[in-house]
Amino acid sequence: MKSNIKSSHIMKSVNQFPRGVALTLALTSLLSFGQGFAGNYLAEAAPLGESVQLSQRLPDHFRNRTNRLPRGIANIIISDAARRARVSTGQVRITQATRKTFGNPCIFNFGEVCTREYNPIQGWEVIVSVEGQSWIYHTNESGSQIVLDPQINDSGSDNSYQLPRAIANNILRDASRRSGVSTSNLRITQATRKTFGNACEFNFGEVCTQQYDPIEGWEVIVRVERQSWTYHSNESGSQIVLDPNTNDSGSENSGQLPRAIANNILRDASRRSSVSTSNLRITQATRKTFSNPCVFNFGEVCTREYNPVQGWEVIVQVERQSWTYHSNESGSQIVLDPNINDSGSENSGQLPRTIADRILRDASRRSGEDESDLRIAQAERKTFGNSCEFNFGEVCTREYNPIEGWEVIVRVRRQTWTYHVDESGSRIVLDPDIAR
Repeated sequence: MKSNIKSSHIMKSVNQFPRGVALTLALTSLLSFGQGFAGNYLAEAAPLGESVQLSQRLPDHFRNRTNRLPRGIANIIISDAARRARVSTGQVRITQATRKTFGNPCIFNFGEVCTREYNPIQGWEVIVSVEGQSWIYHTNESGSQIVLDPQINDSGSDNSYQLPRAIANNILRDASRRSGVSTSNLRITQATRKTFGNACEFNFGEVCTQQYDPIEGWEVIVRVERQSWTYHSNESGSQIVLDPNTNDSGSENSGQLPRAIANNILRDASRRSSVSTSNLRITQATRKTFSNPCVFNFGEVCTREYNPVQGWEVIVQVERQSWTYHSNESGSQIVLDPNINDSGSENSGQLPRTIADRILRDASRRSGEDESDLRIAQAERKTFGNSCEFNFGEVCTREYNPIEGWEVIVRVRRQTWTYHVDESGSRIVLDPDIAR
């Protein structure tokens, strides 16, 4: 009744104006009156088997049925949350359900480091209240894919239970072998039951996708002399992993760098810098255990799997610079930190005319501008650490697989475009962030 009175009052009032103005006022008033119905609809708590209703009770002609979380999907989510939390479905409540377009499968799966490709998944973001916690689920439109945010602690009774003796013994034996300390002098100070979101997290991965492929197990802290070592173990104890950041070498700084390795490193530094070996000096050589080949190769974004490489970290004084090398124990692999500027005359030399012409032709084709209206503003000789860096990769490993070439800046109207080109000019790459 109130809405009918209000609308008739509006129409009566606007009849006092000329017809065109009156119609505009009437539409504006009705639209603003309808704004109270806009916004996200919330899915209320629903026991298993009942429908999930909208929290706002609207007349049928205002209710947007596409914003209702399907009952079947709601029931699956409630059942999953109850199973993980070890509670009854009656203790689980959906507090919010929002229709969403996820940019790609990585985002849908709660990926922290995703490409920016657009491969959309239509679906829902659903927030569930479980014993004082809010859990976030993603589901596709059909409900065939339902994913829990892997950062959710769903163990319920995380610290209950006791670490099985067999697992404790295996961990202590491993710590003893690595440290050279007898098991009787080692002590487990903490053992926590954990659900690791996926194999990458279990293996101490620093950069992991957030796909949910759980491993039930334990996080175990061992006291080794004055250090605390962290282990992950699966439930059966068949997989035991030490945090690769742990210094387990015991005698890391002992020993002397073999002369053959020192000579190889000095020769390499001399070749790169054009400085004679007699004017180079090794200022530090430290025995190291690199946790895996990615870390050995100066990787910035590495998994934390434990696949050790025994070797050395060697610092070489090159004129006024300090260059860092990694060498394995035999000296068969020697790697220079790819961030080192080893060109000596990096900015010397001139961009070859044939390469300049190719770049300008490419910029002309992309921009639609005439070549004569384009200008190379800067050309700098560069050593790209690897193909990923050469191709403007945003997240690259730091393996050293160098590409000699140029970074070239082209002036296109009011923009500056950045190109990478190899030394021969056979590979020319435009920064993909450039607005074409």
